[in-house]
Formats: sequence, structure tokens, C-alpha cells
Amino acid sequence: MTQEKLADFLGVTYQSVSKWECGTTAPDLALIVPLARLLHVSTDELLGMKPSECDERKAYFDSEYFQFWKKDHEKDLEIARQAVSEYPGDYRYLYWLASNEWYVGYSDKYAGTDTEKELLAESVKNLELVLENCSEESLRNRTISLLTTVHVSLNQYDEAKKYALMFPEVCRDDLLANCLIGEEAEEHCRKRVKKTLLKLGSALSNLRFYVPTLRIEALNVEETIIKTVISDGNYQHFHISLSLIYEERAKIAMRNGDADGAGKALITALHHAEEYDKMSAGGKEEYTCPILRGYVEDHSNDRPDDDWTMVDYVKQSASQSLFDPIRDLEEFKALFI
Repeated sequence: MTQEKLADFLGVTYQSVSKWECGTTAPDLALIVPLARLLHVSTDELLGMKPSECDERKAYFDSEYFQFWKKDHEKDLEIARQAVSEYPGDYRYLYWLASNEWYVGYSDKYAGTDTEKELLAESVKNLELVLENCSEESLRNRTISLLTTVHVSLNQYDEAKKYALMFPEVCRDDLLANCLIGEEAEEHCRKRVKKTLLKLGSALSNLRFYVPTLRIEALNVEETIIKTVISDGNYQHFHISLSLIYEERAKIAMRNGDADGAGKALITALHHAEEYDKMSAGGKEEYTCPILRGYVEDHSNDRPDDDWTMVDYVKQSASQSLFDPIRDLEEFKALFI
């Protein structure tokens, strides 16, 4: 078919067809379907998109994407760019590109150069595009995490904190720790220590319940850790943990026929309960040990509506028939008043 004939069929000039053949210009979008029909081919074939080749190309990019952490990021950056240009709607590829832009830009090779600034700026732009449009939770969370990291790399701590606060609460503390500075960072670290101690105590409590053979060992481990971290004895909130530890030790002692040991454990549990109730009544939790020094929590607005106290709990526990053998002993009478 001559250029003139093709031009006549489509209602264009033969010079236009000549430019198409030379690659100088491309047919108008409105001509794609008529042109494909005229040549008896699909629009995919006309545009060079053979299904099998498309599938192979996608499989290649997917393979590269799933192992991009292991590779040379500078070389991988070019592959990611190609993947994004060929599949612009794939947010995984866009995240892949942004990751490599950060890796390469923040490397020693480009530190302090315009290339570093350009690559990190592109990384932020692409990550924000993913966050704005992607609905897949896992990819969104990875994007938030990387956005936090990139902004820290740019010393933009307020921006980093903004994104860290968008992260799921269960993992947010770790991310925030990377983007806070000064006193705010110090306070956050101490808060994490306290929360970790509480979580560890809860885990050890579950272990004691489900694995009775480890009950005593778990109690010892929890007490040792609390007393090691809070080395000055100002246990504050952890008086409740110690009270529960000794209350359980009292039960173990009674079951083992050690009435004297049980009574002494209950008295220690009561002491910690009293100290906890004092702290609770004051409404302020303030530590003085080196690791937590200066960490303060205000509980004045979250007291229970009823008059329940930790002392009430210990005395209620002591009222169980298990402790009848020590109920009338003079040294333990305070427990049963």
C-alpha cells in the first residue's frame, strides 16, 4: 500500500504518512482504531504490544522488584525507572524507584552533592504519589516508613515526625525514635523503656499461666529486670507489678507447705500495693533512676470511678481459704483486717 493510498483511506496527506514511517510524528489518537482496521491488525499489535511479550516484560520487572534489596542500587535504579515508565500505574514499582533514589542519593558517593538533593527530592515526590493513590495497607505502611527515613536524611525532622505519626500505633514508637531530637527524643526513649517493661511483664505473666513449670523462673526474671532498670527502688507504677509477683509467690509457697514464706510474701505484696496506691492518689508517676530519670506521666485524669485500690486486691487475695493456716498468726494479722 502506497503512502498516497493510505493517506486517501484515512483522509490525511501523504506527507503525514511519510512522517509516521520516519518516526518524526505519530498518528493522531483518533486514527489508531481506523488504522488498525485498515491494516487488519489489533491496536495492541499496531502499537507493538504483543500479549506474550507484555507478560514476559512484567515477569522480568516483578523478578527484579522482589530482590531489589540485594542488588547494586545504582544499577537497579535504572531498571526501576524503566519499570515505572512502562507500567506507570504499578505502585510497587513506584515505591521501588523511590527506594533506590533514596539508597543512591544518600550513599557516600553523592553525599553533599546536588545529585543527592535531586534524588532525595524525587524519592519524596514518588513516595507521596504512592501514599496519595495506593490503598494497599502493607505498601502504604512501607511508604510511610520510608518517607520518615528520607525526611530524616534531609534533616527535616518535623516532616519525618508527621509521617511517623501516620504509622500504625503498634509499631509507631520505633519509627518515631528515628526522627526526634533533643529532649523530645530523650523523653520518647524513656517512655519506650517503660512500655517495653510493661509488655515484657505481660508476656511473662502469660508464660506463667500457660507453662506452669516456668512459673517461678518467670517471676524471678520479671522481678530482676524491674529492679535492675529501676535501680534506686523508686518503682512508681511498677509497684503494682511487684505486688502481683509477691502475691503469686505467696500462693506458690502455701501450696508447697511454706506458711511462713507465704505470709512474708503477702506482706511484701501489701507493701508494694500501698506504695502503688500512694502514687496513684498523687496522680503523678515520676522516676528518679538513671534510665528513666525525669520521665513523668500525669494520671490525674484517668483514675477509676470507683474506690478500688491495689491494697483491696491484695487483701481480697489473702481472704482465700488457701491462706487459712496463717490467718490467726500475729505477724500476719494486718493482712486480714
